[in-house]
Amino acid sequence: MFFLCRKCNSGFYLCAGYRCILLLLQYLFGFLAFLSYRCCALDSEGFQKNLPAKVVWGVVGKDVELPCDLTTPTPKDTINMVFWFKDSAGVPLYSILARGSPLDKSSHLSTTDDLGSRSTFITDGEPSRARLRIRNVKEKDEGTFRCRVDFSNSPTRNFKINLTLVVQPSPPQIFDSKGREVVDEAGPFLEGQELFLSCQVTGGRPPPSLTWWHNGTILDSVVDTSRESFTTVNQLTISKVERSLRGNKLECKATSAEIAGTLNKDVRLVVYLRPSKVKIVTPNALMSVNKAHTVKCETSGSYPPAKLTWLLNDRLITNTDITEEKTESFTNSILTLNVKAEDDGQDLVCRADNPRFPGGSVEDRRQIQVAYPPKVAVHPGSGPMSHAKEGLNVTLHCDTKARPSPHAYSWYHDERFIQSNESAGILPLGNTYRPFVSLLLLNLLLFVSDAPRCKKGFEVMRVGVSYQHGTIIVDCHVEAIPDVTRFWWTYNTSKGVLPVSMQDSSSHIHNNDGTSTLHFSPENIHDVRSLACWASNSVGRQSNPCIFYIVPANRPMPPRNCVLRNTSWHTAEVSCTANEDGGLPQTFVLEVRNSPEYSEPTSVTTLSDQGENSPPLFRVLGQSPVFSLHSLEPDKKYNILVYAENAVGKSDPPVFIPNVQIQQYYSNNRT
Repeated sequence: MFFLCRKCNSGFYLCAGYRCILLLLQYLFGFLAFLSYRCCALDSEGFQKNLPAKVVWGVVGKDVELPCDLTTPTPKDTINMVFWFKDSAGVPLYSILARGSPLDKSSHLSTTDDLGSRSTFITDGEPSRARLRIRNVKEKDEGTFRCRVDFSNSPTRNFKINLTLVVQPSPPQIFDSKGREVVDEAGPFLEGQELFLSCQVTGGRPPPSLTWWHNGTILDSVVDTSRESFTTVNQLTISKVERSLRGNKLECKATSAEIAGTLNKDVRLVVYLRPSKVKIVTPNALMSVNKAHTVKCETSGSYPPAKLTWLLNDRLITNTDITEEKTESFTNSILTLNVKAEDDGQDLVCRADNPRFPGGSVEDRRQIQVAYPPKVAVHPGSGPMSHAKEGLNVTLHCDTKARPSPHAYSWYHDERFIQSNESAGILPLGNTYRPFVSLLLLNLLLFVSDAPRCKKGFEVMRVGVSYQHGTIIVDCHVEAIPDVTRFWWTYNTSKGVLPVSMQDSSSHIHNNDGTSTLHFSPENIHDVRSLACWASNSVGRQSNPCIFYIVPANRPMPPRNCVLRNTSWHTAEVSCTANEDGGLPQTFVLEVRNSPEYSEPTSVTTLSDQGENSPPLFRVLGQSPVFSLHSLEPDKKYNILVYAENAVGKSDPPVFIPNVQIQQYYSNNRT
């Protein structure tokens, strides 16, 4: 059966059939609301303007629910009608005719326009949670909604809701510490050092949140700009980059509301790693001269792969075959080494360097043992001599260096073999295992000559250098018969071994008998690894130089074992033992200060927590840490501080001796 509706000039629908009746009722509800709006103060424009509004956020394309509390003011009251209005429209977009009946059995009417067709009123049996659901929200739906509830006995209630649409910010952008945008990869960063990245978006309503994530864990959620700023920024700082971050992704997430989802941007981290391990894996077997030996070294943990270099006696090995194998996780190097007798006891070093990681080198070193034939030197038995007087006995010792140790000795004079001859005054000395190791000459006139060599204890030295002063000062001590006629110096750098020139203004050499003092100020003092001193006389040239390894100088260590003793009338003595000098000549200082009244009983400590801030009464300086104190007042307490100092600075903390008291006829030893 078909029903027809047509619109009359009056604006009413003349309808037949159930559907048109519903339309007519809806229009009547709207008309009643319109009259109420025009006639009643509750629907006046002034009332609506002053009505407080609740903000509800919606997202285009998703559903939204606008709340309206239908709880009756009194238990016996009932609801007559419910109207939903949008903006200033006088006709409700949604109406409920209850007339005291339950809401789920009431008549629900909505306008036939697009918004009304997408609107549904939901109660779920809980009046306080009643809401108007709008499906598939569109941009034109944004605005002010009003829910009017008419009761049977109580005054009408109005609820105002501002439906505001969420506006997502721009897609996140990530920038590095230099302000450059990071597209796919961030870095490179160095293991153990700081990582900095900045994520930013523009726009967004409400102000967006901006967070950093790693493997599903949030790292930083603090926005570093004000909420009023158009640009939102979150700066991520990781103080120490872990090895595990290499190749991982960091993700920046932005959203203005959870219901709108998130906008994501991730970058992969490029992290350079220092070598974690280096090892010479070939067994440390005895090596022989005049024979090639292969030594293998392995390193791992570096990214990019490490470069392996070999050093012998702290000198770079270059004039030999080196085979290298690299993968992303390890590097192998096989060295073909030809050793000399002078290499016996020297350190063979395998050093792993990451060329992209400044200062990230590690090394493994071993002391090699070299088998070589004997090297012989002759010297008198009781120190240097030039001419032996007639009638004196002279003993000659045969010094040998060999591995393995020699088992037999022979003496020659002018290429002629010397046999034992007691009547001629030639007697062999030695033992069962090493006969003829020494030779005793009786009543002979002998002239002994020897080429220069380093004085005992001065063969290999370590010299501390203060790089801020830029000058290396070294003393070279040799002994020779006859006297030294010439000294010369060389220095070892990454470019090789270079001579120290006498004509160069950067160097000054002063020679005195068997000592040569070098003042050396090279252009790049940091590149100087070692110095070598050579000497010669009429016999010949020194075979092995005196070596000085250059190390950074430090402040000296505090003196040790300080003892207060021999306290008597006006005097006392403080005696300490010198500690490490930091590589530079050190001097010692003792300071005497007044002691506060609250000091603890007398003891020796390095914790100078009292009395150190008061000015010293006097200082005592010395080349050794032994001090004699005079003019101390009896029955008065003093604090004593002892420290060492060199060109770099003074030892810290000082040795602290509190509450030193001098009394007549009193002696006290305390440690």
